[in-house]
Amino acid sequence: MLQNIAIYPNERDVFYREEADNCYSTETFILQYTTLELPFEIVSSFIFGVFAALVCDLERTGKMFLICAFNCFCIINCGESVGIMFCTLFSHAGFSVNITSVLLSISTIMGGIMSLNLNSFLQGLNHLSPINYSIANLAPYSMKHQTFTCTAAERLANGQCPIDTGEQVLQLYNLDTNAPMNVMALGVCTIIYRLVAYMLLKAIRSHGTMEKIRAIGERLNRSKN
Repeated sequence: MLQNIAIYPNERDVFYREEADNCYSTETFILQYTTLELPFEIVSSFIFGVFAALVCDLERTGKMFLICAFNCFCIINCGESVGIMFCTLFSHAGFSVNITSVLLSISTIMGGIMSLNLNSFLQGLNHLSPINYSIANLAPYSMKHQTFTCTAAERLANGQCPIDTGEQVLQLYNLDTNAPMNVMALGVCTIIYRLVAYMLLKAIRSHGTMEKIRAIGERLNRSKN
């Protein structure tokens, strides 16, 4: 989101002027913007993968490194797409930041760690969030082979620890899910987010749309006056 706010508004304004002069199309703009952002997202994701899989010792394997890097890439890319959507709808960057931050905060809370018992409506909305799929695949991959110990004071009456294995943690948080399927769902979600951002930008810049929006705004202003 922050990377998008720093770059996209200026690029958007340049695109609006050049598109009005028929220099290039919406497809050209979204393709070049995506192409330029991808290398930075990939590098950032690999750095995150090193710290998450190797330094934090979720599971020091090449597979875990790639999974962490892929999840980071998808989340960053989805954040960029959300930023494109709101910066396209609202010209004020500060307002777009506030709206995007609220949505990302809600998605993080509903992801599956902090809020475990969502009602059916919120659970349905949660399926639209890439964070939901990210947690649903990272948790099984990182926890299934983990074991835990406890002190004598922490043991239960039967002498066992409250949590002995990673599988028990997954069952406690309802995260014992199909990890490969959620990895695929996260990738699909990332592509859909960028397509939605493109379609929204295309709709806003289509012939007559901006004029209609301005006309509605002018009518609202006249009605207030």
